[in-house]
Amino acid sequence: MACVTKFHLPALVLLIVLESRHGVDGKSKVPCFFFFGDSLVDSGNNNHLENKGKVNYLQYGMDFLVVQQEAFIKSFPITKGSQILEGVNYGSEYVGIQDETGTHMTLHDLGARKLVVIGVAPIGCTPNATAFYDTNDSLCVKPMNEVVILLNDLLKLLVQDLNKKLISANFMSLEIYEIIWKFVNALGTRGLIKSCCEVNNHGLCNPSKTPCLNRNLALFLDFLHPSEFLNFVTGTISYNALMTIL
Repeated sequence: MACVTKFHLPALVLLIVLESRHGVDGKSKVPCFFFFGDSLVDSGNNNHLENKGKVNYLQYGMDFLVVQQEAFIKSFPITKGSQILEGVNYGSEYVGIQDETGTHMTLHDLGARKLVVIGVAPIGCTPNATAFYDTNDSLCVKPMNEVVILLNDLLKLLVQDLNKKLISANFMSLEIYEIIWKFVNALGTRGLIKSCCEVNNHGLCNPSKTPCLNRNLALFLDFLHPSEFLNFVTGTISYNALMTIL
């Protein structure tokens, strides 16, 4: 299998527009959400594109709780007309960061007043990293994680700067590095830094192979992406932190 060199450096931006609504009836606390990121949040935006990053088959989502379709934020290709006011997921596989695009300023000019920047996870602890790069007898690839820590620190400074410059907006940084690191480094999980499924040359699950049975004990589904269990943990903690600005 070829070495997969993709880095997860999406710095996911969760955009919340207009003013928050604090309901006690179980309804959404905000008018809508907009997601920007890579395959960690991709809900099918690249299915029509000519690339090898598609994950629209059984292994992906097989443990996801099925609820009413209306409960999901629509992906960009299926969002039509006024539906955009209900929120859109723009996440797509292989997307990267380009500071020169000035995304945060553009979003602010379009009316965004609450934005959340989610930091990068310890990519040096992914099965891809530990399989193809030297760990020097450590649990993870330390140089990779050192770069991630530096990037996350810079993201925090950026958020602080934006809050000072854009008085009418509320920017927040969410840190997931430590959340995932605690699980990866915990006693009893050291043997779980491996893929739950047999992967192809792109580090994704082989569609014709059955994933591991104890998926709720796995930290990673494939060579690059966290398992449903790890996503649930990080998602829950992040959501609770997000409540401070809603």
